Amino acid sequence: MSAAFFIPGEQKTRPGIYLRYENRGLPPIAGVDDGRCAATFSSNWGPLGRATAIENFAETARIYGDGGENDTTQIVMEQFRGGARLVFALRLGNGGTQGVYEILDTDDASIIRLVMLYPGSRPFLVTIRPTLEDPNQNEMLLIDGVSATTVLERFTFYTGLDDNGDPVNQAEELFNSITTQGSNFFTPVKLADSENPIAVIDQAAATPGTDPIINVAAYSDGFEVLEAHRWNVMSIDTNDLGVQMMMHLYLNRIYQGGKFTMGVIGQTRDTPFETRLRQASAYNDYQIIYVGTGFVDMAGTVYEGWLAAARIAGLVAGTPSVESVTRLPIRWAIDLTEPLTNFNYERAIRAGMFTFSVSSANTVWVESGINTLVLPRGNQDFGWQKIKRVKIRFELFQRIADTVDRIVARINNDPDGRMTVIQASNAVCNAMVAEGKLLAPAYVEEDPDNAPAGDSAWFIVYADDIDALEKIYYTFQFRFAPEQA
Repeated sequence: MSAAFFIPGEQKTRPGIYLRYENRGLPPIAGVDDGRCAATFSSNWGPLGRATAIENFAETARIYGDGGENDTTQIVMEQFRGGARLVFALRLGNGGTQGVYEILDTDDASIIRLVMLYPGSRPFLVTIRPTLEDPNQNEMLLIDGVSATTVLERFTFYTGLDDNGDPVNQAEELFNSITTQGSNFFTPVKLADSENPIAVIDQAAATPGTDPIINVAAYSDGFEVLEAHRWNVMSIDTNDLGVQMMMHLYLNRIYQGGKFTMGVIGQTRDTPFETRLRQASAYNDYQIIYVGTGFVDMAGTVYEGWLAAARIAGLVAGTPSVESVTRLPIRWAIDLTEPLTNFNYERAIRAGMFTFSVSSANTVWVESGINTLVLPRGNQDFGWQKIKRVKIRFELFQRIADTVDRIVARINNDPDGRMTVIQASNAVCNAMVAEGKLLAPAYVEEDPDNAPAGDSAWFIVYADDIDALEKIYYTFQFRFAPEQA
């Protein structure tokens, strides 16, 4: 007989050659999964209550349009401007109605209804006219109602004679054209058949829908949707304390479930400085960054509150953990909204309030890369107060978890199996040492105080994360004259 396979412990009956194979290697080391933001916002168009992964801001305009009167889609742009490489964008709201437009024939009978895909008040225009290329062909244009010039979609349909020499059914021709090509903006509904031609129109306005209601419940629903995705930093489009506190609780909850995330919130100058200091320190959490001051850009736009928080969310997510956000310049910023005295900068740092200052080169930059943790608990050291060090620690958590997750339940809980876990975990530690994020030695060993039992084993990770050199002290020694020999 030819060679066959066997499993460990199996005794074959027939004589012959039996084979098996094993993996001598370790699971691949998980890499850095950084630069991902989450954003909630208001718009008059786009998928509602669903997270959309966006890789650049141009996609935001394509998916969510101009945003409307209460538009806060700028939050996505600011996260990208800060350095985010991917944003999970979520349009908030419950309810609302969809816009409609009814296409008429030459007897003013409704033959096709266009039902907009999403609830919202975004304006659309419809044009139906002969094409320039073919006298026997018309086109239907869906036009952006804000610019009144941007053609969003174009559908052509035949208007000549059929094989019997009779006029074609234009309603059927247009409906088939739309359903065949498909639309990203509406669903066609055939209302009636008509032997009359379709009426020619020029930029007729569709009946707009109504925008969804945005309240605390809408934010809560949005947070639950975002939980299904992996991101690093979140910001929201409001300065409302109730929603900010709800986001804080949400981040704490998903953190306990293994999502290593941070949130950035902010307040404006309308809130007294002393109140902002108290609010920042009240969070007392390394997951929360409280942006307490703001800046002005070259176009004169004032960034404070949620808008400044969005820029910092992108900055924190997009800055590699080997670097500090302290004294990173803010792109396009030219002035501060609220210059502080040295005394107040020190008070802000002690209160865990993130602020901006001006460098000796007259550029606006981050004063200190801190979060709101001001009183560490017994199991926390002062390293948790620094955004850089929290990012390193979260990265270590995530990379070890991602690496070892591939072998969970695939190995035995014996010395060999536990050594495989140690070797895989040590590979992550060694990689992060080589990347300049951890000091050597960084290593993993079995927990001597918790013996393995059943399907469980305990390990300890020894790691010292590296801080940035932020404070340099010089001692100058002078003398009136050198001593004579």
